[in-house]
Amino acid sequence: MKNCILRARHKLTYSSLLKFCLLILWAGTANAESKSSEHSLTLSSGANATLKLPPAKSSARGMVIMIHGWSGQKDEVGDLFKRQAEALAERNIASLRMNIRGESEREATNYRLTSTFVSRVQDAQAGVDWTTKHYNQLPIGLLGFSYGGATAMELISQQPGLYKTLVLWSSILNPNELLLDQPAEPFRQALETGEGAIQDWTTLLITREHVLGMIGFNPMRGLPQYRGALLSLRGSEDSVPQHDPKILKQAGGTRLEYRILQGADHIFNAFDPTKRYGERIIEQTASWFEQTLPAIQAQATNPIQTAP
Repeated sequence: MKNCILRARHKLTYSSLLKFCLLILWAGTANAESKSSEHSLTLSSGANATLKLPPAKSSARGMVIMIHGWSGQKDEVGDLFKRQAEALAERNIASLRMNIRGESEREATNYRLTSTFVSRVQDAQAGVDWTTKHYNQLPIGLLGFSYGGATAMELISQQPGLYKTLVLWSSILNPNELLLDQPAEPFRQALETGEGAIQDWTTLLITREHVLGMIGFNPMRGLPQYRGALLSLRGSEDSVPQHDPKILKQAGGTRLEYRILQGADHIFNAFDPTKRYGERIIEQTASWFEQTLPAIQAQATNPIQTAP
């Protein structure tokens, strides 16, 4: 009898332990599947990028290409783009955000700016090319912040039928608008000597190449042929003029909207913890893309290639 009881206890313990282990394994797998993932990429232009995928990669309903502002980097001020990518992933929308060469190196180059508008567009286009190669069935949306807005509009002007939806944050209309928003002396010095210094949020060293590379463009020229959705978001205290009505008037789509956040500045007070403008634009942007990206699901046609 004693041996029978011991054997029964042993079987009960082994069975319980097995069930417990299986439960742990299942929970770990379920938890892994419920989390979004990030992958580092090197685009064809040489720009570094981050791909954000929804928890179930095959369920992605679209891809948003995110283009940062002047002298910024792919995560943007206050991690606005990084947080936006997470909010999109929660809605089963993938995203790709890239550094712009000649701007995003920041401390590594002592904030020396060498990009041109053409090189900006090349980096953003490389992100689009990567998407059409690896996720060729996903509809594409664009998000541009400030100078990134002009860059996004240039992409649309070059291929107005490719993009389904566009969101602009504090967008400028033209690269040379940046020259008008700063003291003239550093730009004249850059043209005459090759380099000038601007006192902005830090000391920015602008090169002759950078200044000349902003002149002679019209990013809005293709908006009349664009039939996608367009949302423009801006703070009422933005130092950039409220170009939003002009942008919408130029666009050829049927779902066009602009919103002014009362009290917000150019970067939506990203460094002020008492303000919630950042959360508001992230939520509004995620909701807009969810509504305007067609509900098409597609798996990658090629494996994700991560940077070495």
